[in-house]
Amino acid sequence: MWEGKMGGKNSSENSRISAPPGDLPSGEFSCAASLQAMATAGISGISGISGILGSLLQLEENFSSCLARIDALVLKPLLQAEPQDPKEKENFQLLVLLNDRFQSLWNFTEENSRILRGKSQLENSGCIQDFSILWKGEVFLSLYIQYFVTFANFVVVQGFEQAARSKSDAWKLHKAVLKEFLRDFTSESSLGLALHLVLHKPFQEHIQGYLQLLSQLHEQLQEGSERDVVATVLQEFGKLESFISQVLDEAVFTKELWKSLGYKFTDVLCVPERRLLEDSRNLPIASGAARSERLLLFDDVLVLIQGNSFQSFDLKLVWVDENCGEKSAPGLHSLRITTPEETFVLSTKDPQMKAVWRWKLEQAVRQALNGKRDFPLWGRSGEGSEAPSRRFFTYVFRMEGRLRGATYEGEWLWGKPHGKGTLKWRDGRNHVGDFQEGLEHGFGICLVPQRSEDRYDCYKCHWYQGKMRGYGICEYGNDLVYRGYFKDNVRQGFGILENFSAEHPFRYTGHWENDKKNGYGVWDDKERGERYIGMWSDDLRHGEGIVVTQSGLCYQRTFHAGKMVGKLSLANGFVLQGTFSSRGGRGLSTHGVLSTAPEPRRQLDQLGLKEFPVEKRWTGIFEQFLEFLHSGCKEETEESYTGFHIQTSKELRKSQEYLCCQRGSEEIFWKIEEILEDLVEHTGPEALQGYLEKALESSLHPLGKLLRALTAAFQATFAGIGANRHLLAMAQDEVKFYSRKIWEFYLGLLRVALERKGRAPAEDADPSLGKGPSLVLPLILPGFYPELSMLYMLQHQREDELYCQGIVELSLFPDIQLLEFLDVQKHLWPLKDLTLTSNQRRSLIKDKCFLSATECLQKLITTVDPREKLEILRRRISWNVSFHLGNTRNAPFHLRDPRNVPFQPGDPRNVPSHMRDTRNVPSNIADPRNVPFHLGTSPGPTSVPPLSSTLWSQSITPVIPNFFS
Repeated sequence: MWEGKMGGKNSSENSRISAPPGDLPSGEFSCAASLQAMATAGISGISGISGILGSLLQLEENFSSCLARIDALVLKPLLQAEPQDPKEKENFQLLVLLNDRFQSLWNFTEENSRILRGKSQLENSGCIQDFSILWKGEVFLSLYIQYFVTFANFVVVQGFEQAARSKSDAWKLHKAVLKEFLRDFTSESSLGLALHLVLHKPFQEHIQGYLQLLSQLHEQLQEGSERDVVATVLQEFGKLESFISQVLDEAVFTKELWKSLGYKFTDVLCVPERRLLEDSRNLPIASGAARSERLLLFDDVLVLIQGNSFQSFDLKLVWVDENCGEKSAPGLHSLRITTPEETFVLSTKDPQMKAVWRWKLEQAVRQALNGKRDFPLWGRSGEGSEAPSRRFFTYVFRMEGRLRGATYEGEWLWGKPHGKGTLKWRDGRNHVGDFQEGLEHGFGICLVPQRSEDRYDCYKCHWYQGKMRGYGICEYGNDLVYRGYFKDNVRQGFGILENFSAEHPFRYTGHWENDKKNGYGVWDDKERGERYIGMWSDDLRHGEGIVVTQSGLCYQRTFHAGKMVGKLSLANGFVLQGTFSSRGGRGLSTHGVLSTAPEPRRQLDQLGLKEFPVEKRWTGIFEQFLEFLHSGCKEETEESYTGFHIQTSKELRKSQEYLCCQRGSEEIFWKIEEILEDLVEHTGPEALQGYLEKALESSLHPLGKLLRALTAAFQATFAGIGANRHLLAMAQDEVKFYSRKIWEFYLGLLRVALERKGRAPAEDADPSLGKGPSLVLPLILPGFYPELSMLYMLQHQREDELYCQGIVELSLFPDIQLLEFLDVQKHLWPLKDLTLTSNQRRSLIKDKCFLSATECLQKLITTVDPREKLEILRRRISWNVSFHLGNTRNAPFHLRDPRNVPFQPGDPRNVPSHMRDTRNVPSNIADPRNVPFHLGTSPGPTSVPPLSSTLWSQSITPVIPNFFS
């Protein structure tokens, strides 16, 4: 692009420009006459390309000389008369900008003259490449467009009339010479009109000269690429001529409007860049209910004038609908105008006038949205196309209502926020998310400042018609975090509320109703080391409940309005019956009766089975997933029902800072359409198992989300303080129930997938699918094993202690005595020399045995999976037998070692008689062979608890190793 560094004022040929007006040669005084003569007589007598090139040089030199006269006699005196009035100073800045555009065009004309002069002096001149107007056409057009746009802005604000009234001394002294110069352009006596003509008429005539020369050049050339280039440039300059005419006409039309209006309107509405497109006085149209007397359509706003007041509407947020939906008066044809805060009707008496107004409004709105005007020139004009109904814009609400003073930036549809957007209130509230018909609808993040402290409540959840509804994560300014479901802006359904503050840390996992704890829930008081599992009502413990303490105490009682009601047995046998309540960490306060008569003790068994049926514990979780199925598994509502996944608390905090929800680093492969498609393709037994395994492992698949919600509820109940042997049966029932519900949810997804394909579920389905819960259970069991393992260990703690005691007693026996005690045949003893003393028995074999046993114990301690523990024991026993017996595998030694006794759950006949559990034997038994032994148990506190066939229903395969496969 040309940068304006060439020619003009500094060239020797133009030294006359800087001369005073009185010193200018009289022969060059009439620049308009020379231009006109060139345009009519000079061009008509030329022939050949070289002749056209010479004519173009002469045209440019004459035009440059004319610009020099205008600069010296018009612009410089006007720029010396700077006004003092603030309003006039704004117009003066426009004059300065107009002068800059003038100087750029003048410099470019001088540069073009210099190039043409150099080309004409060459012998081989006269080729198409010598015409710079062809290969610098874009620069020509750009400079002319910039000049005339600025010129039109100066016309609109009546700048020439104001300049003609200047009272500066320099202007007064120069006025006589100026009038003589302007007489060549116009016979008008008005100085303002003469200034207007002198600054645009030479330019228009110069463009006409270009067009004539280009037309002759086009005729001189033969068919080919050069002729096509000239035709293209000729067409562009023709468009430029039309553009200048339209710009000047609109400027004059707008200037006349500002003259007719009072200062009250012009001071606010008059903007240099604004153009009047239509006036209701020229094309009649009326606003309904006598809303306005006059309607003005500008290129950026729509103005309704009523008396001395007016209303303006930004065209970017104006929607025009010819089907207004309202009954018009007889003989009237209406248009509905929709804006963000108002809707009104425009009426005409003629359908043709209605069509014209509708077309002009649509075009004005579309051009305002595009940021540029349509002219019958470059590119597509867009005539006939309608403005888009979806838009992106920023708007400040002003009228009364919940949005008063709020600023919305985002997508719009028919006058209302619709789509992605940001809503900010003056009090600091922010909402970023999805909108529908002016209301928050879909996923969104809302920040609400706390007045007392410099903190925010951050709500990351789903909204429905302006209210929170569905799953959400809320971080409160007081260190509380809630993850769960909402309805009508309150917590409703399943949810987890946790307090991270150091003073009173707690965690509630359960059901909510109207923002209060109601129904089944688990309260974990970390400060007191106590957990409550049971029923709630209005944020208070109410109904049956189980209390588990950190010290291992576990009891089930009835609560009423937060107070425990019933009997409390003391250590001395006394019984206290009454109402119990907490005294803030200082024990219990009671009102009741103390009975000194000892009450017969009842053996505590498993708790909570009758009081809390497994079907009624976590209904809030299953209800949301069932509603998702009933809604047809729509993509846009999936997160509202099943929740969205945030992997870490760090990402949760980050989402508050950046007002965005981090959905985790896992790539989103699970789209609802893909899920339903895969369901139909993986219905076979083998394919189904692989699909379920993959789905349950994903945090984004609905099945995986359901499993994670159930895991959170399970851990809140039975992990940590809740690990008590009296809750084992409750835990077992929950896991089995989870497998059934997950399978039901899978069948529901499959049914929806088949319905979308127009297929009905097959009645003769694979019989193996009827055992769905047994297929799901092994897949979900590893996620619950840590809690179940601890419960099993606590349930069999006494047996494990006896087992460890027997092992300790056996370890005290000398080697020879231990072999004799175990009735091992002497030829199988690992020690060949039996005459050695006890101090000499520390042989290499013994050391290896010790190291091997130590390694085995370490592996058992660090292994969690019972299947792996069994495999470690099997390898250890096989190595021990092979090490001592060589290849004699059929030796009876493996039947005399308690670690190798075959064990089948539920079948005591397979256990040797000396290994059976004789519960009547006292704890200090002398024969350690009679200590109860349970497969899968290793010495020490880290041992894995035994597994019994009574733990699961008969539908599960009783063979323990296969159960975890």
